Amino acid sequence: MAGIGQTHGKIILIGEHAVVYGQPAITIPLLDIPTIVKITPIDESISQLSSRYFEGPITNCPPELAGIRILIELLTKDLPIATTFKVAINSDLPIERGMGSSAATGAAITKAMFDYAKVPLEYSELIHYTNFSEKIIHGTPSGIDAITVNSQQPIYFIKNKITQPFSMNLAAYLVIIDSGIKGNTGAAVHDLRVFKQQQPQIVNPLLEQLGDLTQQTQQAIAQHDIKTLGQIFQTAQNILQTLNISNANLDKLVSTANLAGALGTKITGGGRGGCLIALAPTKTIAQKITQAVSSQAQKVWIQSLANLK
Repeated sequence: MAGIGQTHGKIILIGEHAVVYGQPAITIPLLDIPTIVKITPIDESISQLSSRYFEGPITNCPPELAGIRILIELLTKDLPIATTFKVAINSDLPIERGMGSSAATGAAITKAMFDYAKVPLEYSELIHYTNFSEKIIHGTPSGIDAITVNSQQPIYFIKNKITQPFSMNLAAYLVIIDSGIKGNTGAAVHDLRVFKQQQPQIVNPLLEQLGDLTQQTQQAIAQHDIKTLGQIFQTAQNILQTLNISNANLDKLVSTANLAGALGTKITGGGRGGCLIALAPTKTIAQKITQAVSSQAQKVWIQSLANLK
């Protein structure tokens, strides 16, 4: 008897930071970067966890894995599970890079636990348990990560107003570049809030422009216009630089990717580190960008933008 759960990561395509202030954002699922959880029964007296970050009894998980521990404890209580078990997590998603690692793991654990208990899992339950874990980890998440890691489609999102899936089928590739620097979303959001309070005449129009760019992105996707999409990426990056969300290391990676043939490159997520995304018109150029940034980056992924529907 075993339980299997599989999900994937996510990335913010456009609208980061502006989404905090009621502007729209678009996220896409990273279907090519899966997270797989397998649960098997064991003879030991305490259930065990096996992952890149911890091996041992679930009750002994370090504080940074509290979301996983408490989710497993809740699911063990809610489901008819009478045996001890081993939870094995296999994921290439790095933590604290804006790629939805915690949401993907929470969702995969939920799927695996329900499968292990042989209980049908409703979509509403999947989102509930994924968000439960996210709240422990992030405090007050928007909920968009939980939805995107459980979706095959991109999501157009306005906080507390709209969560709208839509199709994407572009003959293009997204090169996801991990800068190797842990992003600090909390500090970036705080600093931008202070900047907005001190100089609203500068910040407010830029946030509105980011919202407009999100709407233009949706139109470019619908029209299969990757050249315009690349220009939107670059305009958004210039705004994020002005808002002090970028830094010299990220700016260098942007330049390197663009010189290698990217149609546009921008920060994704909180900034100050984390990941960037570069738009490539062909797989060959995506591979060229990967090679060009590899000496500066910790890891690089190539994600197709076709058939996200």
